[in-house]
Amino acid sequence: MTCFTKCGVGCCPNTPNPIWVLGNCSNSNNVVNPVILSSFGFFQNTLGGAVTTDAIIPVTLASSQGSKITQSTTTAGAVNLTPGTYEITYFVNATIPASTNLTVGLRANGIQVEGSTATVTNTASNQIALSKTIVLTVPVNTTLELYNAGTDTVTISNANITVKEL
Repeated sequence: MTCFTKCGVGCCPNTPNPIWVLGNCSNSNNVVNPVILSSFGFFQNTLGGAVTTDAIIPVTLASSQGSKITQSTTTAGAVNLTPGTYEITYFVNATIPASTNLTVGLRANGIQVEGSTATVTNTASNQIALSKTIVLTVPVNTTLELYNAGTDTVTISNANITVKEL
């Protein structure tokens, strides 16, 4: 039996209270739900380098919490997600290629994620940054890739992906 009233007023003082409560005998027992931290992962590429058309922009796990978001062991530079809903933000700093368009996107299990592509147009050889945030629900274990979705090889200065379970 759990007591949700003030101590001594309708309480069973000899019964252990299995629910953590905020307060003491001088005020009401407010039930405090335990903190459940969602999984997250931060992946980065600080080495940079050339990335050909349709190739992965490789990222490496830098920080994480939980076990739902991990570094892929089967696809180098990719991220593994267990079934669930995630907020995914990516950032890429790169040199604009000759086509004057830098286009980056996400693929889930090798298929482009709808609405995940970002494009920026600027003068060739200029450094530019682009980012995008999406919400993605994956029904099965999924390999997530950040990739060069443009028509030219691009030179990446750095890139990162932040994935947070919702």
